[in-house]
Amino acid sequence: MFTNMGGAGRGLGLGQGSRRAATSRFHFAGACGRALGSGGMARGALTLLLVVNLIIETQCKNDTEAPIHMAYNKLITRMTIAKREIKCNPDEYNLGAQCCKKCKRGFVKSINCPTNISKHCVPCENGKEYIDHVNDLDECLRCHSCDSIFGLAVAKNCTPAQNTECTCAKNHFCNSSVPCRHCDPCSVCESGVVEKQCTLTSDTVCGIKEPGMPWWATAFIIVLLLLPVAGAIFWYKRRQEGRTSKNPGEAVPKPEASYENVPLIYTDIDLSSHIAGIVEEMTLQEVKTFVRNHKVPEPVIDQTVRDYFSDTSEQKIKLFQVWYQRHGIKGAYRTLINSLREFKMCTAADKIEEKLNAAISSCQEGGQSYNDDTEQSKTCAQEGRNSYNGSAELSKTCSGSLEET
Repeated sequence: MFTNMGGAGRGLGLGQGSRRAATSRFHFAGACGRALGSGGMARGALTLLLVVNLIIETQCKNDTEAPIHMAYNKLITRMTIAKREIKCNPDEYNLGAQCCKKCKRGFVKSINCPTNISKHCVPCENGKEYIDHVNDLDECLRCHSCDSIFGLAVAKNCTPAQNTECTCAKNHFCNSSVPCRHCDPCSVCESGVVEKQCTLTSDTVCGIKEPGMPWWATAFIIVLLLLPVAGAIFWYKRRQEGRTSKNPGEAVPKPEASYENVPLIYTDIDLSSHIAGIVEEMTLQEVKTFVRNHKVPEPVIDQTVRDYFSDTSEQKIKLFQVWYQRHGIKGAYRTLINSLREFKMCTAADKIEEKLNAAISSCQEGGQSYNDDTEQSKTCAQEGRNSYNGSAELSKTCSGSLEET
């Protein structure tokens, strides 16, 4: 029986050390069996046999599991070391257990792991997208825009390998960090003395005008100059009154308004063909102020500016057209001139008047050159007379604003 157990232990694939231990145990068990047999103790031999069998099974299990755990731990260690030893070149990147090629500037990958940059990298769209560094990205970056609303202009256009470069527009400067995202308009020296011109990075430096004659001295000189004029006018009126008193029955003829001396101011002329010339004498801010004070909604102003963000002249024309369509022809010219003088824009008002007078003077010339066409001449003269009083009021308003200034 013990010999058969030894064969079974060898059949389980025990190691050499395990076999020696089992053999020694079997010899011990055989010796104990022979001793018990000689004593005639059958039951004691059976109990001893069960104990020996349990000891053998426990020893076999321990000897079998230990080599398996050792082999598994060695395998894990080798895999970890192998993973740590994967090193890619500078122009490659690690993706799992393989090295993938990076795409050059202006290109992005078209597959998950490029191995050939000429086949697996695609260029960015020129003028719209860019990538300015070696990368492992699958999408290009959007090009920046230089918004004229913020005083910016394009210095260099966007390419697949370089983003757009912006600079300050004309008469603007940037006082923030590079790259500049907002430029401010250059200051205008009210004194007229400029110590340092405006540059791309610094504002205008204005000087102080040297003090001149005191205001009271200037006023005194003006009064002295006006006294002879006032005396001459007074003397002339007294002389006219004297003539009237000498000839009471003779009526003094009233001087008629000369057609040539009537100012060319027309209250109901069509401004649609003169809009470009009108806004040319106004800045964008002045046009915005004008239309804003005449109830043009702010969203309409913002939308018009965005629609033509790169063309300031077109912005001014479109904003003025919006106001003119809302106002209509009737009284539009009078409203324009009155408003400009009210908003202290007398220089623009004077230039616009001068332009329109020159343009409409052809109406007078046409009416004078044809004797038969009397209706045209009368129309021009009547419109001029009707608006003469309005012109005088506008001039007084502007003069008053200049005196306040």
